[in-house]
Amino acid sequence: MFFLLLPLLFQFPGVRGNDTNQEDFRFCADRKQTDLGFVHYRIQKDLIRIVNRVDGLDISAPFPPEDTIGSQTWDLPDRVGNYRFCIFWFQDARLFRLTYGSKNFTLSTQAEYSLYLPLISGTPNESNTCPLYNISYAYSKGAHNVSLASASIYSFTFKDSGKLDPKEVEKELRRTEETLKKLEDTMKLPVQGRTPKRGNPFVHLLNLESKLGGMEFSGENKTLRAGMLLNASVWKIQTPKDLHIKSELEEGEEDRGFEVTLPKVVFELQRRGRRSSNTKVVQLSARSQTLFQGRDANQILGGKVIGISVGNAPVHDLPKEQRVAITFLHKPLPGNITPQCVFWDMEAGHSGNWSTLGCEAVLGYNQTTCLCDHLTFFAVMMVSSPDIDHVHHKYLTLITYVGCVISAMASFFTIFSFLCSRKRQRDHIVYVHMNLLWAIFILDMSFLIAVPLAPNAGDTSCKAGAMFLHFSLLACLTWMGLEGYCLYQLVIEVFNSYVKNFLLKLSLVGWGLPIIIVSLVFLIDQSHYGPFSLEVYDSTKGPTNVTICWITKKEINNFLNLGLLSLVLFFNAIMLAAMVREILRLRHREHHWEYAVMLLGLSCVLGIPWGLAFFSFSSGTFRLVAIYLFTIINSLQGFLIFLWYLAKLRQSRRSSSMRCSTSNSIKLQSSSTSI
Repeated sequence: MFFLLLPLLFQFPGVRGNDTNQEDFRFCADRKQTDLGFVHYRIQKDLIRIVNRVDGLDISAPFPPEDTIGSQTWDLPDRVGNYRFCIFWFQDARLFRLTYGSKNFTLSTQAEYSLYLPLISGTPNESNTCPLYNISYAYSKGAHNVSLASASIYSFTFKDSGKLDPKEVEKELRRTEETLKKLEDTMKLPVQGRTPKRGNPFVHLLNLESKLGGMEFSGENKTLRAGMLLNASVWKIQTPKDLHIKSELEEGEEDRGFEVTLPKVVFELQRRGRRSSNTKVVQLSARSQTLFQGRDANQILGGKVIGISVGNAPVHDLPKEQRVAITFLHKPLPGNITPQCVFWDMEAGHSGNWSTLGCEAVLGYNQTTCLCDHLTFFAVMMVSSPDIDHVHHKYLTLITYVGCVISAMASFFTIFSFLCSRKRQRDHIVYVHMNLLWAIFILDMSFLIAVPLAPNAGDTSCKAGAMFLHFSLLACLTWMGLEGYCLYQLVIEVFNSYVKNFLLKLSLVGWGLPIIIVSLVFLIDQSHYGPFSLEVYDSTKGPTNVTICWITKKEINNFLNLGLLSLVLFFNAIMLAAMVREILRLRHREHHWEYAVMLLGLSCVLGIPWGLAFFSFSSGTFRLVAIYLFTIINSLQGFLIFLWYLAKLRQSRRSSSMRCSTSNSIKLQSSSTSI
């Protein structure tokens, strides 16, 4: 019952993808407006140029204006003063835009460029007639962010990479190799805490990726190696087709290599709206906790991270049948480890963290394939197997079902025998026993209904089943607590325990409190009840889900159910200790087995074995043994109380024919017979 019912008491904790829309080019500056002015925009080949004049801004770019063929003019705001303006180019949206204070100007909606990944080089003019201030420009999705000196004219030239001089190509290649080597040297430095002293080191990797995407070389592909920690490869793709990338196998390593399959749709998306037929694919392989300082960095398989980028635009939301496949080859993993596909999400936390959104893991004997709907930096994280192995799940499920059926039948038979008995006991403690058995019977039956109900039932039926199961659990816990209270009265006060309408008041608490709690939870939010999934680990198929109609919000389990269980167990443990002390003080030495039966029965009545649930916080074999013990004992709780009840009936009949010799013996017999 632990796996399918009482993780219901404990829901242990167990991001978004790279869906950014950053601009391909951004220029921002502060301008002092002293008079009425205008924005003049015109087309100019291979150049973005910003000129600040007394009477306004003069902007030119290789994109046709919105409404006219050659140029277009807009008025600036009437109010004089300091203004912050920015020029944006969104290559995918083909949008070239200006924001000036609170006003927006669409300069062009045909902002495409025929050159693949133009090399932008920005140089401010020396003239400071009407200088701008606080100037910065960024390109390649913000990977390059540069501050410029104050000036009045700024030019950003697009260099046709196909027409570059071979010597310049060679120089650019050497500079890229030097950048690769410097980054590897940085990666060799020890990690000093999670927060780097000089910014986010991952930005340096993005800068390198951008440089590789703009690098020119002869042939179809180029591989750069800095050492054991960082390698890079670049491919030229002329026509859209599936691309397969395979690394060299590394024998003796935990991770032996990787394979990447890029579907044709990735390149078709890059081509959309562009005339260029040339696309570059950049693949980076890194081993470093310096670059990826997430909270689970030490769990990455082999410490290896694979980065994939295509073109200079983000790739995301790929169709399910056309996702990117990254296969990590590795040694067979231990049975208690689950490989999990993750990617580095810059939006998670201050400096980024690992996320699983948009990625699915397909497990094999010595490989893990990650199917992802976007491109970024990927890795395989090794996490402890969720909850329990599927083999133990089958055994525990069988034990649970058999135990619940036996417990329900035994509880019903005990109640039926008591109701049909001609000579009923007058002690209210016996009626409390019967109410507890009713609660156990309802809990067993509601559980047997809730498990098969979840996969096939509608939303309303599943909510009703979840509410009934929650009510049954709370009723069972409440009546166990009332048992402890009644035993306190019986043992400590003995003959002074009469309270008017005592049983009626107990019933109002035992059944009324669960009804109130369930009603409040439902009224606060109806979605708190419904289908709830539990993870089961399969070494061949990976994690799978088992669904049950239960509480969907983990806080309710953690604070309400677990809190009530803790209070009941704490109070009843004190009551049991008092009973043990009293029995040891007054026991008859010739009836040891009878007192042993009494103590075992009291433990079941008070729900002490439910405390085994707290051992689920442990791990390994000890945790598994605790789960099995909890499942067997608590799924048979009604049956064990039935056996204890029969033993007490036999003891009661035997005690009634014996003469008590001392007052202490009378007190003990009175207490034990009533219990």
